[in-house]
Amino acid sequence: MAIVYNIVDIRGVAAEPVIEEILFENKTVSEGYVTFEDDIKAETIFTEGSATVTMQAYTAGAPASSGSLTAFDCVVTPVKVQFYQEFDPNTIRFSRFKRDIKAGAWEILSSEFERIMIGGVYAKKISADFENKYWNGATTATKVSVAAGANTVEEKAQVAAMPTTLFDSITTRLIWNACNPTMTPSVGGRVNVAGVTITSTNIKTEYDRVYAAINPVVLASQFMPYLYVPHAHKQLINQYNNVATNFKDVFVIMNGKYFLYDLEIKFVPLPANVIIAAPKEHLFWCTDLVSDINKVQIDKIALNREDMFIKTNATITSHVANQVYNVLYTG
Repeated sequence: MAIVYNIVDIRGVAAEPVIEEILFENKTVSEGYVTFEDDIKAETIFTEGSATVTMQAYTAGAPASSGSLTAFDCVVTPVKVQFYQEFDPNTIRFSRFKRDIKAGAWEILSSEFERIMIGGVYAKKISADFENKYWNGATTATKVSVAAGANTVEEKAQVAAMPTTLFDSITTRLIWNACNPTMTPSVGGRVNVAGVTITSTNIKTEYDRVYAAINPVVLASQFMPYLYVPHAHKQLINQYNNVATNFKDVFVIMNGKYFLYDLEIKFVPLPANVIIAAPKEHLFWCTDLVSDINKVQIDKIALNREDMFIKTNATITSHVANQVYNVLYTG
């Protein structure tokens, strides 16, 4: 059914191991690139607060009130999603995987097939898909809102080109954020840098523009921002560093990690020509349980059937806090 397999009947020895498909590892989860807010079933409240203070001359009488205290709530509910497909395990009875199917006509599943093809390739695909959509995607409703809003031409083009997804990605939240009641969604509050097409020639110049746009208070705080950039920028950085007229330490590379000045660069599946500069404490992956994205259920479709299903259920949405301290570059 869902198994597409060009099978050669084994007459000799099968080579080890099965050569798996190459995927970007979901480092957003495995290395904690953002903040994870789990145990959320529905309607979790994120509260942000700010204040202004005014120094004034001392008086022994009644002082005049000055300054302000401001707070607002944002209600966040993860979207419940599912991956599901059916397959006929009889297909693998004639393949290399037959080697570890237990003896007997009632035995239909190979532990090697479960471990490599389902627990390995299939589960990794699901994890990668979650990461891709966390960074790049927008709902149909948000695409309509952005197209009609007051966003920049670059932002509108980015959202229009994004995959249509079941929840808004971090990039979309930075572009269109309806949580803060003091701001219109299309303004969003983030620091916007209008960009261009990034190449190995101009990448340092464009990164410098992002760095210059970061609020100095953020750089001096305990919450140092990361530069979140598309995966393809790793090649552009290496090419830039290797040009004879440039210095190889412009972008510092240490122990496999990349830096611009004092900021670590994180390569994630962002849209092309998008850069985000923000502390990880401002970017949230909201879910019921993070490990759900790696949990795959395999079972028979019904008690009187031999064909089977693979299913994954999980919840996810994104949230951005402290918008005024985040920088979004869109080219």
